[in-house]
Amino acid sequence: MLKEFISKKILLIYLVCISITWLEAIINPSIVSMVIRGFEHQKLETLWYALALGIIGNIILLIGLSGKRYFYAKLIAFFNFKLKKKIFYQFLYSDSIATNDILSDLENDIKQLEDNCIEPSVIILSSLGFTIVSAIYALCTNFLLGLIFILFYSIPALCSGIGSTKLDLISMQKSKINQSYLSKLTNIIGGARVIKNYHGEEFFYEKYSQELHNNIKQNINYEKQRTINISIVNGIDAFCSVFPIIIGGFMTFYGKLSGANFVAIYLVSYNISYQFQDLSYYINTFKSSKNLRQKYQQIFDIPTIDIMRSHNDLFPIQLKNINLTFDNKVIFSNFSYQITSGQKIAVIGPSGCGKSTLLNIIYGEMLPDSGQVLFNGKSLQKQQIMQSTAYILQDSYCFDELTLEENIALSKTFDVDKMNKILNLVNIAYLKGKSINPNKISGGEKQRIEIARSLYHDSNLILADEVKSNLDKANAKQIEEILLAIPQTVIEVIHHYTDETLNHYDQVIDLSRKNS
Repeated sequence: MLKEFISKKILLIYLVCISITWLEAIINPSIVSMVIRGFEHQKLETLWYALALGIIGNIILLIGLSGKRYFYAKLIAFFNFKLKKKIFYQFLYSDSIATNDILSDLENDIKQLEDNCIEPSVIILSSLGFTIVSAIYALCTNFLLGLIFILFYSIPALCSGIGSTKLDLISMQKSKINQSYLSKLTNIIGGARVIKNYHGEEFFYEKYSQELHNNIKQNINYEKQRTINISIVNGIDAFCSVFPIIIGGFMTFYGKLSGANFVAIYLVSYNISYQFQDLSYYINTFKSSKNLRQKYQQIFDIPTIDIMRSHNDLFPIQLKNINLTFDNKVIFSNFSYQITSGQKIAVIGPSGCGKSTLLNIIYGEMLPDSGQVLFNGKSLQKQQIMQSTAYILQDSYCFDELTLEENIALSKTFDVDKMNKILNLVNIAYLKGKSINPNKISGGEKQRIEIARSLYHDSNLILADEVKSNLDKANAKQIEEILLAIPQTVIEVIHHYTDETLNHYDQVIDLSRKNS
């Protein structure tokens, strides 16, 4: 699944660098063997050969190690770039990733995949190559003793799966707790002003501390389980490493093996032992990423939305026998209504009667327990409804560092004539060409920008949820006049109103009498 996020070119160069480092498996044992042989045979030239091999070999190793480090960094950077783009694309173009999870997915999960999947994969590959080179050297030096060392040192690697299932489960729990931590932290930061205004610092400090404690505790649990797994494997390794050395000692004592060859085989076999420990550790670590890999495989298998911008003929909109119960409370019972093109409709009623819920049902954000919502006689998917519908909330969103026009068009390029007409219509032409700072514009200006967005993107239907509630009378009046003047169909939830206000609308849906 993750192969598409790995650069084949960088990986190939990285593998070349790794293969150079494999020479370490034979250079040091060969140097030590040559030095001992020089002592045994009193040959000074053998020592000079050992010196030359050491200098040349280590220069080559230095090149390989430097390249390995540099191209691993490039490999990880490419992986991060590609995978983060893919996850964010999936977030924007599908419903497979929740808004509350995206930050954790981009930061925590990718880091976890990097540490528990990509890094172990390349280290396993490196260790396998190093082990193979070491094994060949040992077998060529003395086949019998080399084989004994390899067999005993391979046992820990075969035990690498010990505890992997439990570690995998803890890894998944760690991912979920990290998501929860980031989501709740973001929520607290977003409400910092309210917390300070109403002196809620102590409550939220305790709340944050608890979330932080849970997050750190889970990280410790993960490392604890991984340490237990590795300790068991290392214990097996320590037990298995003694026997080959004793056997080699007996072979040397009885003249079956020279001292130089015994030391060389021991050193190269020690390398094999070290590599097997790495293999055990990183195979275990790689296995712990199974659930996370499966999670993104399932997410990436969900098709992204590729609906061309179309203007679906929505009207008439028919709500037929809508029934909805929430928390044992009946919100709608056999509710029916018809909306025609161009109508201005006010939705009123007491708090909790279902005003916002009605908009969400029309928008496709919420499904009723039973009943139908038909658009020009057809059922539409949420994405199709969104193509022709704007949903304006109390707090409209503006993007930092974008100009007014970019905030409206949501693009670098836009139709200048169309934009100018809309800016004049909603009375925000004075902000033209200026970068928008959401903290420095009024609530009324934000709402007018949102209305301008809906007009620029040719929304046939505008759903407005208490858009005037947070505005002063002058701004509220201006927004009301704009919504009533535009040709689009407008369904507006109103909280504060008078009979005179309602007289401006074509229809009024009074949800206090919704089932009558």
